[in-house]
Amino acid sequence: MGINKNKLNFTMRVVKNGKIIERYETRSKRAFYTHIRSLKWKDGVKKVYLRVSYGKHLDNLGKLINFYNDGWYDNKKDLHLALKAFTEEEIV
Repeated sequence: MGINKNKLNFTMRVVKNGKIIERYETRSKRAFYTHIRSLKWKDGVKKVYLRVSYGKHLDNLGKLINFYNDGWYDNKKDLHLALKAFTEEEIV
């Protein structure tokens, strides 16, 4: 069994007209970046929920918890900036 170097898990939910119309989850950075570039903001996408999970780690109290960053974004620019900050990588 190989070691998985990419421990990140990417999750996205797309909201249009007050309803979640799409959910997407993957461990592949490339697949996730490609998927968010395909969002149709001009066709009524109102909000996108982004969550980047880093896996389980020990917190300051010694408990094993799931570390993640998440947030709701209502435009493409903010979504890309958040993803860049969460992954500390440049998005093409």
